[in-house]
Amino acid sequence: MPEIEYELQLDDHGLDWYRFRIVTDRGHVVLFTTQYETTVDGRRVPVVRYDNAHGFAHRDKLNRRGEVIEKSPFAAELTPAQALNIGIRDIRANWRKYRKEFLGESS
Repeated sequence: MPEIEYELQLDDHGLDWYRFRIVTDRGHVVLFTTQYETTVDGRRVPVVRYDNAHGFAHRDKLNRRGEVIEKSPFAAELTPAQALNIGIRDIRANWRKYRKEFLGESS
């Protein structure tokens, strides 16, 4: 099964990143992960992740130790490709908000 993986710098300083990975079977997404990462103490850490690990599509919000603090499942009728696209749009639109929440900054 073909796999596509890439990362994209979101800010001008190389501190915020968008990571993307999909596995396809005959042109259909079967596995995916898309996540926003920020830099803390010189190390990139995941902040929010969308994936379909564990057999269902969901969003995970993480703490600085990399522990899931919130898991939000998607509707079961969504295809992996649909769930992936929701995650992509959300991260692109809201990474700055996620960063502030993660770092405990006020708005």
